[in-house]
Amino acid sequence: MSLYAISTDLATIVDRLLDTPESPEVQAELAAVLEGLDAALTDKAEDYVLVIKELEARAEARTAEARRMRELAGCDSALAERLKERLKSAMEGTGRLKIDTERFKISVQRNGGKQPVAIDPTAMDLWDGKFVRVKREPDADVIRQALEAGEEVVGCSLMERGTSLRVR
Repeated sequence: MSLYAISTDLATIVDRLLDTPESPEVQAELAAVLEGLDAALTDKAEDYVLVIKELEARAEARTAEARRMRELAGCDSALAERLKERLKSAMEGTGRLKIDTERFKISVQRNGGKQPVAIDPTAMDLWDGKFVRVKREPDADVIRQALEAGEEVVGCSLMERGTSLRVR
């Protein structure tokens, strides 16, 4: 029996129990069916939790493997950058800024784009305001405290807490 069917049957039984006059036979019959559905729900819930635990374990293993692969990729990238820097240094040191091989054309060139700017953050207090960008963003903690204290904050409201399934 599916979880949906169990839920639907339980709701139907509860409705019939509420709608049925105080007939002992009907009440006993519905109670027996309800007990069977309750046991089915318990069994189904256990099956669901077994699948949930298996999926959580698989997700954890895949996350760990992805982390390991990211670390390996990072090591490869770092090594490639070190080798590029070493080759560039050797080419600059020998004054040979272009090398043509059978498969590659290698050259040392000046970087394009905007010219880099060195900024001393300790000097920011001495600058004119036109050199500083101020980022405005809402402070959710302060807004929450104001709303909890009964203040009205335009465009803000406290939301209902959600629910979650806990398996121990």
